[in-house]
Amino acid sequence: MTESIKITEKFEPLFNLFNDSFHPEVDTVIITGGRYSLKSHTVSIFSLTSLFNYGWNTLYTRYTNMSITDSVKPEVSDKIDIMNLGRVVVDTQNHIEYNGNRISFKGIKTGSKGQTANLKSLSGFNLFINDEAEELPDLKTFKKIFYSIRSTKKRNLTILILNPTIKEHWIFKEFFEKKGLEGGDNCVVDNVMYIHTSYLDADFKLMPKTILADYERMKVEEPEQYENIVLGGWIENLEGAVFPKTSIKRYNEFPENMEYFTIGFADPADEGKDNFACPFARVYGNRVYILDAIFDQQNLTIQESQVVGKVKEYDIKKLVIETNSFGAYFSRRIRELMPMLDVFGQYSKANKMARILSYSGIVKRHFYFPETPTEELNKFMKQMFKLLNTSKDEDDAGDSISGLAAHLEKYYGIFNE
Repeated sequence: MTESIKITEKFEPLFNLFNDSFHPEVDTVIITGGRYSLKSHTVSIFSLTSLFNYGWNTLYTRYTNMSITDSVKPEVSDKIDIMNLGRVVVDTQNHIEYNGNRISFKGIKTGSKGQTANLKSLSGFNLFINDEAEELPDLKTFKKIFYSIRSTKKRNLTILILNPTIKEHWIFKEFFEKKGLEGGDNCVVDNVMYIHTSYLDADFKLMPKTILADYERMKVEEPEQYENIVLGGWIENLEGAVFPKTSIKRYNEFPENMEYFTIGFADPADEGKDNFACPFARVYGNRVYILDAIFDQQNLTIQESQVVGKVKEYDIKKLVIETNSFGAYFSRRIRELMPMLDVFGQYSKANKMARILSYSGIVKRHFYFPETPTEELNKFMKQMFKLLNTSKDEDDAGDSISGLAAHLEKYYGIFNE
């Protein structure tokens, strides 16, 4: 059914995977590219071909549940007529079925805290496709689905389709950096096939002239956006980032022969969608060396023991706790648990983003982060790097680090310049 459909040559290796002897080691395909690069278009054709010609069963996903029927499903359904399959396949709201096999459309995220769908009921799938895979929050979420694709009779294949973002993203770290790749590759490394395309590989006749003209403008006037958005290249910093990765100072060791004091800043959150954010630091003069952080969505009871542990581990002498919402209760509990600790309750009246932007300059000039952060601090820093000046959520890390800066300025005056 696909012979009459023209496929860009860069995607030929993908269709060759229907042959079991073609790179039998490949079980993962990473497809990257910018706008008009035909990623989703071609993979939709691949999924229908796998169903009709090879009897494959596909789990077709996006991370956000609400987006399935708005984007992924119509993208595949549109190809049914193009491939002349309308009379033979059954196209329902959540499935496309043929001869006992199916393409099933399912969201991964099911709750406000990022709960993932129950995968125990998934069986018989040998193809997992995740569109807009840059939305996947971490490797753990990916692996949860990856391990559910385990047919014993057909080739097992996972396809991630994405628009590259910053190099701090776990996909770049796991599939590119670890394998010595910079992106833009069309190759096979170990068990992974890489396919990269852009609008330059598409038929210009199918593209609006206004879009092509704007791409040419961006190429000259906004080369970084052109590289990322149009060509699909990985970048160091997001446009509009409050704390660009390249703006953050790093350290390998502490200053010698200098006095310091230790401090932590806790911004409590009792479950929900917010993170409990609590960085710990040593302060040398007007330089703040971040040691570690607590950064997760556990309840306050669990956070109590974590805070006690970190305070002891880093010999923290003062803990500032933001007393908005659950903070007042949390302050009382920490005082009860650690009566010798200087616990300072601080109520913030300022708008979150206003405070973050106000103190972002101080953070970039005076705060230092370790070259090799702990796992929790690494998650904390990743959220900082993703924070945009237009963001309305996922600002917990940025808010707590700016809260620490505000406290040090107000009560210690160390940033007076």
